[in-house]
Amino acid sequence: MTRRTSRLLWVIVALGIAARVTTWWFKGGFHYPDEIFQQVEPAHYLRTGVAWLPWEFVRGVRSWVLPGIYAALLEVLSWAGVTGLPAFRLLTLQNAVLTIIMVPAGYRIGVALWPPGDPDTESAGLSVALFIALLPALVYYTPHTLIGTPCMVALTWGYAHWLEARRSDAPDARSLLLCGLFFGIAGALRFTCGFHMLVPLADLLLRYRSRALRPLLAGAALPVSIVAVVDLLTWGWPFHATVLHLRHNLFEGPADVTRPWFYYMTDSLWGRFGPLAPLTCLVLVSGLRRTWLLALTLLVPTVVLSAVPLKQDRFLMYNWPLLAGALGIGWLVIARWLRGRTSVVGGVAAAAIVVAILGSNLRGTSELPWTTRRGMFHAQAFVGAQDDATGLLFHDRSHLNGGYLVFDRTVPQAPFAGELLANHLFNYASLTEQGDDTQRLLRMGWVEVSRFDDIVVLRRAR
Repeated sequence: MTRRTSRLLWVIVALGIAARVTTWWFKGGFHYPDEIFQQVEPAHYLRTGVAWLPWEFVRGVRSWVLPGIYAALLEVLSWAGVTGLPAFRLLTLQNAVLTIIMVPAGYRIGVALWPPGDPDTESAGLSVALFIALLPALVYYTPHTLIGTPCMVALTWGYAHWLEARRSDAPDARSLLLCGLFFGIAGALRFTCGFHMLVPLADLLLRYRSRALRPLLAGAALPVSIVAVVDLLTWGWPFHATVLHLRHNLFEGPADVTRPWFYYMTDSLWGRFGPLAPLTCLVLVSGLRRTWLLALTLLVPTVVLSAVPLKQDRFLMYNWPLLAGALGIGWLVIARWLRGRTSVVGGVAAAAIVVAILGSNLRGTSELPWTTRRGMFHAQAFVGAQDDATGLLFHDRSHLNGGYLVFDRTVPQAPFAGELLANHLFNYASLTEQGDDTQRLLRMGWVEVSRFDDIVVLRRAR
């Protein structure tokens, strides 16, 4: 890597951090309840002994590995007096900033995909790094405590080492070892990540046969062993959570909302590409033509997960780093063709294509939930900070809020129910502004004390 390329890569890293912090700033609440009740709420339980634990942590369907890490971070933050909603916000900011390590992995993916010895090899690395740093659909998932966020980071580095390993005629033990390590982290945290690494692993095993197997297994051994030991200590036997999660998804039918088989293609991909989806697809195809293996790596999990009734955008978040890689390579191919026609106009046109793709993707990504339950989170935090609060009634179900982590108070909170109004222990309520329950309480003499977005905080008349 030349000094100029190194400086440009640092600029891209800075832009990526800025994009992630900006995204974090404008987001609030959650993307999906699991990031609260399967990650940080159990972490709050480990630290304080108080929480709403979902059924997954009663039956042993989830591992305690990530909640344990979050519990340690929450404990450290508490030493500085940071708890509740501010602590949760700092956790999401930390996740957003830490995902910047995907950018150097993107550079290596670009270099590995470009023909060796070509003068534009480093430009390919920078191009892919730029899309991984700034692609809105990828950046969207970074300020979250979803289990998929660290998995996406690990898979990206696994892809980088896979592509580097396969460039050599002889097996590169170090690249294979690191490939196994990062794929092992992703697979140990979420077994469905295995669909996203099927093609890379099959490629390495077919290419190097048994010579690839040993370093791959050695690399995966550490993260897989950690999950096995944690499950043994918490649930009684190794891989307890993985086995029960697999059984639940395959045989017990978790889907309460089903979508058509083409949902991922029409909504999660084409829809996220935004109004300029045809242009994005043109650039994408130009990049995928460089390697059919990349296209296959994207296709396999998309097809497999399309056969599952329960479909959500977050299940394919792991595709976005490879899509960013294909876009980076495709853009460079088109930029070279444009520069060959006329250097000045071609350069401007190439820059305009990048801006158009990113802007269109931002428009498509804006349709995802950005501030779901943000008002409820702030209402819970507000009530938890009141000295006279002895109980809270809130709108909707118990898993659609910030839990006891955000409430940051060891007093009862429960979904609003008319029969609970007779219990004067519940002296605060956080309800929707236009809801019938809100009007009912106002007629009963409850007083509005604050409001956040569409949530009104009421206090029982003294």
